[in-house]
Amino acid sequence: MATEIILPMALPLLREQLGFRRTVCACEYCRAPCRHIPGSLDVADLSRLCPAGRDVFAWAEQHLRALIDRPVPTLVPARQANGHCHWFFDGKCAVHDCAPYSCAFFDSHMTEAEVERRSAATIQARREGATQDGLYHRVWLHLARKGLIGSFGDRSALLEEMGKIRRKAERNRGRLQVT
Repeated sequence: MATEIILPMALPLLREQLGFRRTVCACEYCRAPCRHIPGSLDVADLSRLCPAGRDVFAWAEQHLRALIDRPVPTLVPARQANGHCHWFFDGKCAVHDCAPYSCAFFDSHMTEAEVERRSAATIQARREGATQDGLYHRVWLHLARKGLIGSFGDRSALLEEMGKIRRKAERNRGRLQVT
């Protein structure tokens, strides 16, 4: 009689970066920033997002923009004509598994204190990278010199959309309680 061996199913590893674990929420509320304020990259994101064998500077010209009005060098995804993130199509992220730090490690349900802790970690890494003239800093300079400048995004439109999502959820919750 043959014995069937059942192996445990491997769970996907959750990405960790800067001492934080990736968030997993993908609700409509957490996807709203993709439409208005795409998340910034951390210094470790370039090597993960840029395909092997591609020139990172040429790749960045196509996919990223430099924010020049921040206290530290900041790279963000390019934006579509409608303001959505360059990688956001049909409500989904085309680079979800490799998403930039400020997309993958934040969600709209976090406390302000947690957002600050996670932001401080990447800001410190970018500051150190600039001091050491690391790749992130060199890519940022390259894009800035070429005029490939981004904007922070439309915070008022984000807040308006998040308010609509919240109100719709409250109405739906009220309907569930009534029935």
